[in-house]
Amino acid sequence: MRKALVLVLSLFISAAAAAADKPYLAGRMLVAAEKLSDPFFRHAVVFILEHDADGAVGLIVNRKMGSGSFRELLGEIGGDLAGKLVEDRKVDLYFGGPVATRNLFVLHDGGYDGPGTVKSPAGIAMTGEIAIIRAIAEGKGPARHRFLSGYAGWAAGQLDEEIERGDWLDAPADPILIFESTGDAEAQWKRAFDKAGLTL
Repeated sequence: MRKALVLVLSLFISAAAAAADKPYLAGRMLVAAEKLSDPFFRHAVVFILEHDADGAVGLIVNRKMGSGSFRELLGEIGGDLAGKLVEDRKVDLYFGGPVATRNLFVLHDGGYDGPGTVKSPAGIAMTGEIAIIRAIAEGKGPARHRFLSGYAGWAAGQLDEEIERGDWLDAPADPILIFESTGDAEAQWKRAFDKAGLTL
């Protein structure tokens, strides 16, 4: 009986140690492996905001949906935001992922911290509250930002399983790709793929 108890405790400790050693990827980019055929994520580059034992949240950063004036975007959001606009300009809208696609999210640098802001270890953050849209319209928002419709989410253990079967490559966060690159999705995926390490 004592030997069985020692064995069970040993297995439990080993499992706990393995979980502690698991690489969480918040603040890094996931790059879709060539074999990943899911239509939402084929050749996608995803910036991971949060990743822990409870799951993961990220934003696809290389799937441009279209462009338009900032005033038009504010008009679609509603309210008095367009009236607060300091200067109109062209903005791009990206597909951030298949979850909550009717919602607008802003991926931005660490120069803004307001209601609903989620910060990653890389200093890049996401805000889904309208306060950040108002701040950007008034010229008080973060210097670097990207507008996205929807986000990508994984339940507990789901992303870890996808990583284990080789669906994703790991790459360091690339602020230029995340905030400044406006080329086609394939070119951005190739750039990230070339920076990625071996399959985790």
